[in-house]
Amino acid sequence: MQNQKLELLFSKTSQQPELFSEFLNQLLISDVFCIGDDSDQSNVYFQMLETPEGEQAIPFFLSLDTLRSSFGDDLDYFIMSARDFFEMTKGAVLLLNPASDYMKEFAPDEIEFLLSLGLS
Repeated sequence: MQNQKLELLFSKTSQQPELFSEFLNQLLISDVFCIGDDSDQSNVYFQMLETPEGEQAIPFFLSLDTLRSSFGDDLDYFIMSARDFFEMTKGAVLLLNPASDYMKEFAPDEIEFLLSLGLS
């Protein structure tokens, strides 16, 4: 599924919460855009943001357009599978599409539960 379709599905979940499980299933088989540096595969660096509650969180995006419209063109970014991203960042708070019209905060226990379901 192209990420443009995934973004549309994500935006629909705000009005149709019953679509959220379909969105999560599609997310797990998609690639996401991360701010940071993965040039050294043994040591990936993720940019951190602060949530409104003051927690540190790792942002990720469904599309490059959303990343750029939220934070500009001059950021280093890389692409990885969402499942790998979730596995690699276990224990962290994650922010999907921060600073956009549709965003979602994922708590560590949500990610653990999502990965335990074995969706795909």
